[in-house]
Amino acid sequence: MNETMGQIIRRLRKERNLTQEELAEQLDVTFQAVSKWENDAGMPDISQVVPIANVFGVSTDVLFGTVGINTTEEVIKIIEDAQSLLSAPITAENFYAKHCALKEGLKIYPNNPMLLANLLETGIALSYPENEEVYDPEHAEEIYHECERYANLVISYSKNASDIMRAHMIMVALHSAYGNFEAAKLHLEQFPARADFNIHNMLTYYAHWKREYGMESIHCQWAILHYLESMLNTTVKLYNSYMLQEKYLDAAKTLETSIELINCIFKDNEIMPPLHHREYGDMYMLIAHAYLKYGDDDKALLNLEKMVDYDLIDYERIDKSIRPKTPLLNTIKQELYRKRIDRHQNLITKLTDERFEDLKSDPRYQKMIEKVTAQ
Repeated sequence: MNETMGQIIRRLRKERNLTQEELAEQLDVTFQAVSKWENDAGMPDISQVVPIANVFGVSTDVLFGTVGINTTEEVIKIIEDAQSLLSAPITAENFYAKHCALKEGLKIYPNNPMLLANLLETGIALSYPENEEVYDPEHAEEIYHECERYANLVISYSKNASDIMRAHMIMVALHSAYGNFEAAKLHLEQFPARADFNIHNMLTYYAHWKREYGMESIHCQWAILHYLESMLNTTVKLYNSYMLQEKYLDAAKTLETSIELINCIFKDNEIMPPLHHREYGDMYMLIAHAYLKYGDDDKALLNLEKMVDYDLIDYERIDKSIRPKTPLLNTIKQELYRKRIDRHQNLITKLTDERFEDLKSDPRYQKMIEKVTAQ
């Protein structure tokens, strides 16, 4: 059964934690008028439809009930169209364009969980001050406050535990970055102290007692991989902490040890999965910066050379995934990387980063630039 306009107004008001009085005040009407609309005892004047839609941040089609809520195929199309606005190299400008496209989608499908989850991801990318690649100082604080609303909606209405915990995680990071530590504490208190509370670890028990030992192995290996990914992200945070303390050699050694671990696990394969590409940056690039600050130009150049050699491997000629030979991970495939053209264009951006200005006159650096631009 389709919702009436009054029912739609009531639902949208409650989802936004507004009282009838608060909505009435924003629309410059009486709360009795709002009550009549919601009880289908009257309809808003046609001149009020646009202001109502604006208050809720939706299109007028939503109020008239001519557009469905949570229409999966159409939402996926919105997300794909938004993603298509990104072009290599990734910049704050094209990332912001993607974010705005998702916001327009949310006006059509308010509170859609897929759109909200995607908006939280673009939101933290644009508003987290240490995300140097796409941080957008012009819109950052506005987006931070938007993320508060998106996260609260996900936490209140999502049935996906992973999305809920990711929303808490994003808000711990953003509230902390913007000095709102009390709000950050409310979110971080939702996290368990143990690291093994994840679906793959739980599925190992399920599969074991069903005597599905092959599936038990697969879930064990996925859990190990997630632990590895989490550990690598944490080592990059540790690197950042050392850099802020000017412990540059410790910073470099931290990530070198992480890369040794990756190479140990995947040593029997000709090409490694790109685990050194973290959401906080390319490990080789970060190591190079640490050595440069430490005063060891030779090791800085060596790590930039490793970065170039890795990203110029032509994956287009081989299978897009590998199955590791180690018994730790030999039942699950690892994706290798994205399109070569994207890797190449982002590589130019990384090499010409202002942090490496002092290396630009070095013949080894110039040779790397020539190697990349010749592709």
